[in-house]
Amino acid sequence: MFSNNEKEDSKLNDLNDDVVDRSEFSIGQRSIQQSIKKSRMDYLRESKENSSKSRPYFIFGIIIVIILLLIPAYSYFQIYVFPPRELALRVEDKEYSRGDVVNFIRYNQRISEDLGVPFQVGNSLFDAMLTLQENELSYQLAPKYGISVSKEEVDERFSTTLGFVAFNASDDPNLSTEDKVNLDEAKRQFINKIGVTEDDFRDFIKKSMFRERLREVVGQSVPKLQVQVHIYEIILFNTDNQIQQKIDRELKAGDPIEDIVMRYSENPNKKRDLGEIGWFPYGTNPELDGLLFGLDKDGNRLLPIRETTSPRYNEEKKWHSYIVVNEVSEAREVDEENMELLVDRAMTLFLNEERKNFDLKMVLDSDIFEWVNKQVKMSSLLPTPTAVSYDFSNLPGN
Repeated sequence: MFSNNEKEDSKLNDLNDDVVDRSEFSIGQRSIQQSIKKSRMDYLRESKENSSKSRPYFIFGIIIVIILLLIPAYSYFQIYVFPPRELALRVEDKEYSRGDVVNFIRYNQRISEDLGVPFQVGNSLFDAMLTLQENELSYQLAPKYGISVSKEEVDERFSTTLGFVAFNASDDPNLSTEDKVNLDEAKRQFINKIGVTEDDFRDFIKKSMFRERLREVVGQSVPKLQVQVHIYEIILFNTDNQIQQKIDRELKAGDPIEDIVMRYSENPNKKRDLGEIGWFPYGTNPELDGLLFGLDKDGNRLLPIRETTSPRYNEEKKWHSYIVVNEVSEAREVDEENMELLVDRAMTLFLNEERKNFDLKMVLDSDIFEWVNKQVKMSSLLPTPTAVSYDFSNLPGN
């Protein structure tokens, strides 16, 4: 039998359990009702709201990924794509990029290396750009002077430059298939070794031929008979005013210059050439032209005939040189070697004058020097090329 207190406790527990059951039922009922009340639009709206909240994080993540991908891509373009395309030279509307200049230098580099000659980058950069400019100027000036170069002539020069004269016979119907294959393979290997395309290689050759033809035209204006001086040289290892005075007295007295050279010159080779340097016209020795041909205000020679110059020290050979003009000829035929020098000088003067009529630009500074130097070093077959310093001021075409 239960006591009254126990009955009351039992009723109280049953009541609590009933309350809990009713509470759980109410929560479940509300959840079901809420689920039942949510429509498709409600779900879409909630999904859209959640998507909107997470979108900034998603976009930020994409931006980070793009930036991470752009960094190496930008570095690649900065190192390998943009520099070769940058302007290096322009003649009117014809432009040459840094890559074109490198290709031209590589062409000359390969020729030098085939001969076993170390290649120096320093001067070659300016020389290459100047040569490209002069070749292009000659090409654009060619119609004015009736100059032309045929495809056959380019083919022949192309073959000769490669060192395979047999290429000229590659179209010979009597040439065997094997010989043709061997010739084509030899040509392909040489072109690959140079590192330029065949079209670029032919363009270099063609325009250089236009420059050669223009040089021939300019050379026709150089007189074959010119004023020339007959030069001798006396060498002393140590300057001696007394010896120089003796030499000058004997020269004025009319003693043969060869005898004076043998008496006083300390040149080890004096017995072979008797101190004779040769006959020279004006324009073949820029360093001495003013002294050898110059006149003072009274019309007298700056360097009188048969009188020594002041001593000029040769740092390499460690001796002092005295120049003597032994005689002057007012009309003497220029020898072949000096004629080549005079034609080169005439061509330089001609192109300098023509440059005034062209829109020219040459970009040559320390940045392009270092970049080109690096490219040429990477493609060298011989030991690392020697880079020499160069003064980038006073460049033509700027």
